[in-house]
Amino acid sequence: MIDTLQAWDEALLLWLNGAPEALAEAAWWLTQPWCSAPVYLWVIWRIFKGSSWRTGALKMVVILATFAGTDAISSRLFKPGFERLRPSHNKALDGQLILHTSPEGKTYRGGRFGFVSSHAANTFGLAAITMLLLGSSGTRWMWFWAGIVSWTRIYLGVHYPGDIMFGALFGAGFALATFTLFHRFIPAISTP
Repeated sequence: MIDTLQAWDEALLLWLNGAPEALAEAAWWLTQPWCSAPVYLWVIWRIFKGSSWRTGALKMVVILATFAGTDAISSRLFKPGFERLRPSHNKALDGQLILHTSPEGKTYRGGRFGFVSSHAANTFGLAAITMLLLGSSGTRWMWFWAGIVSWTRIYLGVHYPGDIMFGALFGAGFALATFTLFHRFIPAISTP
């Protein structure tokens, strides 16, 4: 069963990786942390717009706890715990993947392990917690943003689709858990 799932994951990866080639620079740009800065600034603006400073600050604590939690757990617990090689480190896929090469000739492979994708966990966690704190009106586009950022990881050959899917589920689930926990002690955070 595991072998079948791995084969499907590899087949889907090879189909999605690097196609169409014209998007290579956009994918590389979109995967960079600084590219998401406008999203983070928009979230901060929306959190404080129409809220008291106290409520805004409490909501920011919830967002930061969600982001820190998804990042730490995906990077420090899941990746070393599962030890699933990234496709870019899988010798069986050598010569089959299209990997990003910088103008200096350096090939980007990411870290050694890739399950779950931290990009997916962080972006989907942020999309979920923002929607929970602000309501769905005006925040739906964040799911599209999270999907695009996550797609770049497959396109660049550093994550399997399964890494992305489970990272997205983990991020959204962690956001819901964080929101539920904080809401139990601070009911004011759920007021848009």
